[in-house]
Amino acid sequence: MSHSEALALLAGLGTLALLFPLLPLVRTLARGAPTPPLAEDTPDLATQAATFQRMVSEQFGHLLHLARESGPIRGANENGSPFIVLGIANHLAEQLPPGSRHLRSLVLAAGHLDIPGELICDRELFAEGRINIAHDALVRGALSRRDIAVGRYARVTRWVRSDRRIDVAEAGQIRGWASAVQEITLARRCRFEHLRAPRILFGRQPETHPQHQADSVGRFDPPARNHQQPGNGRNLKIPPGHAVKSDLLVSGRLVIGDNCHIIGDLRADKSIVIGSNVIIEGSVFADGPISIGSGCAIAGPVRSSDEVHLGFHCEIGTQAAPSTLMAGTLLISEGCVAYGSVRALRHGEVITDERAAQ
Repeated sequence: MSHSEALALLAGLGTLALLFPLLPLVRTLARGAPTPPLAEDTPDLATQAATFQRMVSEQFGHLLHLARESGPIRGANENGSPFIVLGIANHLAEQLPPGSRHLRSLVLAAGHLDIPGELICDRELFAEGRINIAHDALVRGALSRRDIAVGRYARVTRWVRSDRRIDVAEAGQIRGWASAVQEITLARRCRFEHLRAPRILFGRQPETHPQHQADSVGRFDPPARNHQQPGNGRNLKIPPGHAVKSDLLVSGRLVIGDNCHIIGDLRADKSIVIGSNVIIEGSVFADGPISIGSGCAIAGPVRSSDEVHLGFHCEIGTQAAPSTLMAGTLLISEGCVAYGSVRALRHGEVITDERAAQ
């Protein structure tokens, strides 16, 4: 090896040594926003709901009209699957054998539909009126032209769709996909997976929602980016009460103090901790956990490959600009509101103790 080649090799090794501490940040830049292991829209379940809706219109429209005039109709479709069609004044309980706790028939109602407590429904439900799912009942899928109420400890295992609103009582469970044209509300201790509606309310709501306004006292300028430091460094902390007009890209942990106002996107390859009463006019992405204090308002998407803890009275998105909240685990405190889509890839729950969201 010549003298010049040896000097070039030594220089290269020196450059690598200088860049080594920045590798996590470079990796974060290259990856971009974390990609969830599942597609956001749960297309299989949404398609199942749409297919069922078409089947109701095409195959049962005439029977619903007849039942509205003459009363219950029982039968089986061309595949041999049983069905029950109820008129406006009919009740499902009257069509069940005494003591029955298992229903294997498709049920359609021209009016309201009441599902008795502890009943297990193997097939989908449809009602032109309201659907009431009583306590401890288990339902595969439900479609209503009006409202759907899911009782205490009741469970929906695949999908639920309302042309108006869905209300889930304490400790109810919505597994799979839930969609409402107007609103979804979940009481405390409810569990969920994928929710989609113009407005989604979690737990007890305040009489008037707070007007989110950060009490900023100064401006914070993050470390400047350059060719030797892509991003804003490692383990950055924004002091309380400061405004930041910049995107923040951090290797390690990013901490935002109370009463800050961030105009830009946040991204970290480890974790993000956001204090109370923080306004973020942008998105929040992290590969690790995201903790959000009480009274925060975040305009853009919030996504974590790990988990998100949301404190009391937070808002994600706005009515005019819906957004997305998605993580492997979502723990959402009471009083929170999300506009658009909320998805927990492994576990989602409405919690009552804000300490769990610290």
